[in-house]
Amino acid sequence: MKYRIFLLLVLISCLVLGFQIIHSYYAPCKTKTLVQLPIVEKDTLQIAFIGDSWAFLHKPHDGEASVILSKMLQQPVRFRSFGICGLTSREICEQLYTNASLQRFLCEGCDYCVISAGINDTYKKMSSDYYAKSIETIIQFFLFNRITPIIIEIPDYDIMKCYKQQTISRKVIRQLSMIITNTPIDCKHIFREALDCIIGDYKEKVDVLRYREWNGNYADDLRQLYLEDGLHLNASGYSVLDKHIGLHLLKFSHARPN
Repeated sequence: MKYRIFLLLVLISCLVLGFQIIHSYYAPCKTKTLVQLPIVEKDTLQIAFIGDSWAFLHKPHDGEASVILSKMLQQPVRFRSFGICGLTSREICEQLYTNASLQRFLCEGCDYCVISAGINDTYKKMSSDYYAKSIETIIQFFLFNRITPIIIEIPDYDIMKCYKQQTISRKVIRQLSMIITNTPIDCKHIFREALDCIIGDYKEKVDVLRYREWNGNYADDLRQLYLEDGLHLNASGYSVLDKHIGLHLLKFSHARPN
């Protein structure tokens, strides 16, 4: 009898621990105490590119982007990428408080921040609520510091190919995630709609680079703008993306949120 009670207690403890781990993993970014960055007077327009592997793989193109944007905006531009492969939107939000090199750049004076977040949320089948709450926390951080966020809407990458290329064990994990979060394999449109739901509260303060502006021809774009994996951009893809960022900067001008 005592042995059965012991096993029951162990089973209950494992279930409670498992629930806490799952809840923690799928919980969105919590609202944090906003950090006030110093105000720096400078002549050069400074732009940060933060996020996942899209920002990480842009690093070799930072110099080219700085030149392109300088010509388009007719002023000196310093473009720096701070990305880490595999990060979800919540983890990107946490980088604002833990990434020393990013913090140094922001403290030197940053005018705009391009944000690539949510691709891994769709890839890992996190919930759209996870994405929306995390991206809104990121937005609030930048607006608090008078930095204009430019959000890259979930691009039209080959999400089905990405799923099929995963190992069996990862597919099992994705299937469990889909059950827990009620998220289908092709969930890009759900996350785009989630972004639209929150962006209305930040009219004229936040800019969104819509995927149809630069990534609207699915089959052609996969051949011309993406690597073979169908997930990451090639050099041509980054060139197109950077030019459209420049067009948004021209449109958005140098206005600051009130």
